[in-house]
Amino acid sequence: MFVILAVSDLEIDLGSVGMLAQILAVVLLILGYATWRRMVILPAAFGCLAAVFASSLPVLLWTYAAINLNLPLADSQLMRMDAALGFNWYSFIGYVDASPTLAWLLAEAYSSFHLQLLFLPILLVMFGREQRAYAMIFAYYVLCAISSVISIWYPALGTYVMYGVEAETLSNINAKFGYFFLEQFHAVREAGPFVLRLDESAGILTFPSVHAGVAALCAWAAWDVKWLRIPFGLLNVAMAVSAVSHANHYFVDVIAGVAIAALCASVATFVFYRRADTFVSAQQATLPSPAST
Repeated sequence: MFVILAVSDLEIDLGSVGMLAQILAVVLLILGYATWRRMVILPAAFGCLAAVFASSLPVLLWTYAAINLNLPLADSQLMRMDAALGFNWYSFIGYVDASPTLAWLLAEAYSSFHLQLLFLPILLVMFGREQRAYAMIFAYYVLCAISSVISIWYPALGTYVMYGVEAETLSNINAKFGYFFLEQFHAVREAGPFVLRLDESAGILTFPSVHAGVAALCAWAAWDVKWLRIPFGLLNVAMAVSAVSHANHYFVDVIAGVAIAALCASVATFVFYRRADTFVSAQQATLPSPAST
């Protein structure tokens, strides 16, 4: 984060970070106390919370730095990719917009992004899956880093703008998130210093879809617990779909987000499971056998 601030014309309005800093400070205090008192579950749960809150500003800055490089818009390329996949955006939007229930369910699923990032790791900890919780957060870091780098070459205005669909023409789809990011998107691409204010920030990446990537990671993380598989699986399928219907994404954005999430889950599995298993096996090999004892 500090390297980006040093080499770019991006700045952070520290006054807008005050609330986040206060929340993080409280979480860290509880984490320190729970660790000192050797409490059950709480250290891991608040450790996960601290990790998510602490990452929010750097991750946001990565995405703004990618779009700040102001490379040519890639909408035409992304539209051609959708066409090659045989995806008809108008038909899909028309189908969702014709159903009030479906449009509402997808909107709720889309809005679950931050809640899942915060509370799914805690649920995993409560089910005794601390390692899975840490792996999920680590995979989220890697997902955001890779997505930010890729998006440098794929800045896009999104489907609503390119297909000429106004929010007022939609009956049931709430297109707020499809247009909300455009002001920040254009502002960060303009010449001159850009001041990032946390309270005005938005998700400005189109390709790949971070929403779809996080949906895949949450479904993967929840699969480790039998009771969480179906509810989180269904929720995150809906969240990935909602990126197209409610958030201005191309279909190929979702495919790319899921593919990168699969890569990140594999990396997290290697770091948190295979290396750990290798370490345990090595330790066991050095122990004396029962016979020799």
